[in-house]
Amino acid sequence: MKLTLTAILFCLLNLAFGQTEKEHPIDIDLQKCLDSNENYTTKGMTDCVVRSTEKWDEELNKNYQELLTLMTAEQTDKLKIAQRKWVEYRDKEIEFSNQLYYDMQGTMWTPVAAQTKLDLTRKRTIEIESYIANLTIDK
Repeated sequence: MKLTLTAILFCLLNLAFGQTEKEHPIDIDLQKCLDSNENYTTKGMTDCVVRSTEKWDEELNKNYQELLTLMTAEQTDKLKIAQRKWVEYRDKEIEFSNQLYYDMQGTMWTPVAAQTKLDLTRKRTIEIESYIANLTIDK
């Protein structure tokens, strides 16, 4: 059971994080947390993913606020609309994912379900960071 859960999480993490050039400190902390013997349980792994998601959410909010300061009024209005729609999408995707995984047999699906929110939040944070980088390239 532990080996199966670890293998599933490893695959998910590899898919989510394996495509980046440089590992983000939040991703490194998550991997350390997951590698810890005390977190080699479903609850431990889920807690690691939840803590990492909270850190990504803080990073997203920080970057979102920074991006707002770099744009014109028209761009800001469009970003606010896009962000509200993204939050709506994220919440519906999490709702679907939770229903799907919680209906499956076994507690190993709990951290997999938690991973959905982490993946969505991480991806949006990186998108926002990309906008910031493009707007500040010559500054």
